Amino acid sequence: MHKLLVFDLDGTLAPVGKGAKAETIEMLKRLEAKGHCVALCSGKPTYYLCGILRQWELNAPVMIGENGGVIQFGVDLPPARFEIFPYGETAKEQLALLKKRIDQAWKGRLWYQPNEVALTPFPYEKACFDCIQAILDRHPEDLTELAVYRHGDCFDILPKTISKAGGVEYLATLLGLTCKDVAAVGDGVNDVPMFRYADLSLGVGNDVRKFASMCFPTVGEALTYLLNED
Repeated sequence: MHKLLVFDLDGTLAPVGKGAKAETIEMLKRLEAKGHCVALCSGKPTYYLCGILRQWELNAPVMIGENGGVIQFGVDLPPARFEIFPYGETAKEQLALLKKRIDQAWKGRLWYQPNEVALTPFPYEKACFDCIQAILDRHPEDLTELAVYRHGDCFDILPKTISKAGGVEYLATLLGLTCKDVAAVGDGVNDVPMFRYADLSLGVGNDVRKFASMCFPTVGEALTYLLNED
């Protein structure tokens, strides 16, 4: 049995910006009742995931936020346990410099997701999106310690040492588990690192077909597979 089940949120367990279906939540509860640890792994910060999971009423959920940068146990605030994945001073300095450059060009015309580690600007207009990409392209020497994920509505920029794979591996270590105990479910490019770490990777949709152990058209079918796996 895969003891730790790690799920991406947006596009996987729920449509982007929408709630999860009641049947999806019920299947997660059934997986937890069978003895699995259920975790969310998302680019969103854990306080955002915490608000969602509070409504789902799982018994012992775990959140891996900011693409692996932080881990929170349980939905209480302050958290019962909160971990920040370690990263270097150079990455911290590069994140600060990049934010300064973006602010100089577009301050007030974008929104930053409130993170502990990652830099996640959400442009309000396409010109801002293109400008941020130009800043990234113009200064590669200042991105040596950073990883950049470009999405349809934002950029996720974080230290290279941080990824969904690192966050999942860190959580597994905290739980006394190995990669053989882990199954990961996701739909996007930032899920690929945790796919490569996990013993079993399930893609939802076609975008990650070549990276996952197997793919399903819907998350319901992926959850059904996990429920019948043992």
